[in-house]
Amino acid sequence: MLTKRLAEDIVEQTMFRLARNLNVMDTNGMILASGERERVNRIHEGAAHVAKTGTPLWIDATNLRDWPGSKPGVNLPIHYQSRLVGVIGISGFEKELRDVATLVQLTTEMMVHQSLLTSESEWKRTAGELVFKEVVSGLPISGVTRDRMNMLSISLKGPFTIVIVHQNKTTGTPNHLADWLAETLAVRSVLAGADQGNTIPFLIWGLDREHVNKRVKWACEQQRGSILKIGIGKTVCGEEDIVLAYESARQAIQFGEAEVLISDFEKIEVQALMGAYQQALHRQYIERVLGSLNEQLLETLKTYLDHDQHAKKTSEELGIHRHTLSYRLKRISELTGLDPTRFNSAVQLYYAIVLKEGAQT
Repeated sequence: MLTKRLAEDIVEQTMFRLARNLNVMDTNGMILASGERERVNRIHEGAAHVAKTGTPLWIDATNLRDWPGSKPGVNLPIHYQSRLVGVIGISGFEKELRDVATLVQLTTEMMVHQSLLTSESEWKRTAGELVFKEVVSGLPISGVTRDRMNMLSISLKGPFTIVIVHQNKTTGTPNHLADWLAETLAVRSVLAGADQGNTIPFLIWGLDREHVNKRVKWACEQQRGSILKIGIGKTVCGEEDIVLAYESARQAIQFGEAEVLISDFEKIEVQALMGAYQQALHRQYIERVLGSLNEQLLETLKTYLDHDQHAKKTSEELGIHRHTLSYRLKRISELTGLDPTRFNSAVQLYYAIVLKEGAQT
C-alpha cells in the first residue's frame, strides 16, 4: 500500500526530471501527493476509475466534465507484484505525454517496488525476531505469535537446534547475517533472533544434528575471518524444549575453548554444567545419562564409583559375586552408552549421580 511519504518522494523526484505536475493517488482515488499542494487529500474521480478498472485513462477537453476534480492529462495504474497499489497522474496533453507516460509509469513502479520490498523485508525480519523471542522463552506460544508464524509461513517441526553466531565487528554485517546463514547452510527452515552486538542466534528446525554440524562447518569455511565464534546448542525434539536448546547454545559460546571456532554443547556438556548452575539443563542431563537405569543398577554404579572403580571392594560392599558385578557394569554400559570402567565415562556418570542426589535434597 502506498504511504503519503512514499507518494511525496515519487512526486518530488519525478517532477524534478519531468518538469510537469504529478499526482499520486491511493486505490480510492484520494490524492496523497501533488505538485499542486492545494489538491492533496481530495478525491480524483479519474484516478478512482483507474483504480477500479486497472486501465489507463486519458482526460482531455472532450471528457473533462465527466471527471470532477480532474485536469487534462493521463492517469496510470501502479502495480506491485501484480497487485494495484495506487495511481499516478501526469498533467498535460496527450500528444505531449504519449512518449513519456509509460516511462513515468515504469519508473514509478520501480520506486514503489524498491520501497515496499524494503519495508516488507524489514517487517519480516522484525516479526521473525519477535517469534524467535517467544519461541525460546519457554512459555506457551501465544495466538498473536501463531498468527505471525502463519504470515511468515513458519511451520515448526522438530528436531530443533539453536546456533549462535558471533561475528567480527570489523567485517560483520549483522543486518544481513540471517539471509547469509540461510543461503550458506542451504536451509529454508531457519529463524533469526535479534542482533545482540554482532551476535545473532538462529533456530534451525527439521534438520538432524549431523547435517547441522556439517553445514555450520561449511559456513565457517565460506566466511573464514569474519566469524569469531559459533555455539551449537543441544538438539531437541519438542517445541517446549527449544528454551533448553537456546540456553545450551549460550553455554557453548561461554564455556567452549577460546581457540576453537565451533563450540558444540554436546561435546562440552559436563564443562558447561560445572560452570553454570542451570536446573533445567541439570534435570535433562540426569535423565539422559541415568534415566534408563533401575534402582539396582543405580546402586551398583554409585557403589562402584564410590570405591574408585575397585571391583573387589564393590562386590563385598554389595554382597554379590564378581561375575554379577561385571554383568551389571556391562548392562550399565549398554543402557547409557558410557562404560563405568573407563575414566572419561566414569566422570560423566559420577557427575550425573552427584546432580541427582543434589536434586533430591
